[in-house]
Amino acid sequence: MRNALIFIIVCLTCTQVGWSQENYKPTSSFKVEIGLPNNATNFAFRDLMQGLVVVTPSYQYTFDNTLSIGAGLRYNYFSVNEFKNTVDLSGGIHTAGVFGKIGQEKFYGNFGVDYGVRVGYSMNFMTTNFNETLRGGPYSNDAGFVEPHLGLALTANENTSFRFALGYAFHAFEFRPNQMGLDQFSGMSEDDLNGTTTYFTVGFGYSYYFGD
Repeated sequence: MRNALIFIIVCLTCTQVGWSQENYKPTSSFKVEIGLPNNATNFAFRDLMQGLVVVTPSYQYTFDNTLSIGAGLRYNYFSVNEFKNTVDLSGGIHTAGVFGKIGQEKFYGNFGVDYGVRVGYSMNFMTTNFNETLRGGPYSNDAGFVEPHLGLALTANENTSFRFALGYAFHAFEFRPNQMGLDQFSGMSEDDLNGTTTYFTVGFGYSYYFGD
């Protein structure tokens, strides 16, 4: 978290220099982000699972008016918090998905802002020791997701930039005991199982620009 704050301060400092420079105008670019997901809502999901990684490679095209469109892949992994269950549950949830994005990307000198909304579809694979015993493999289901997203970028040269990235994802799936190979989550009521599954992501990214 300390490194993230330092990065923001550096970006804001560079913005003051960037205003007097010619604005960079990227077109097509390849981007990849790696972040740490933090559970936000859905009590059962927040209490039992802990986020380990989100990886998001994507392609983006930015028009002359700074409107941007893109598409990409997404992989998440949440592991079972072994200290928060009393039945020796272990394993995690792998999520693999695809998405489209619409937003805006604009540079002020060497400082850039890239924000928008990702809308996609994903498959969830619950790989736990109980599912292995009960089913001989993971439980799987699918769901759509929506993620507002913000990136603060700093160019290294005319073809590359590095960024601090923030996102808040809404996944349209209910987190239930049977998905993990259990009959119930100990100490949790039906109300604890309801609610949209959401998490916010803090991470860093890299962009390669194919043209200017």
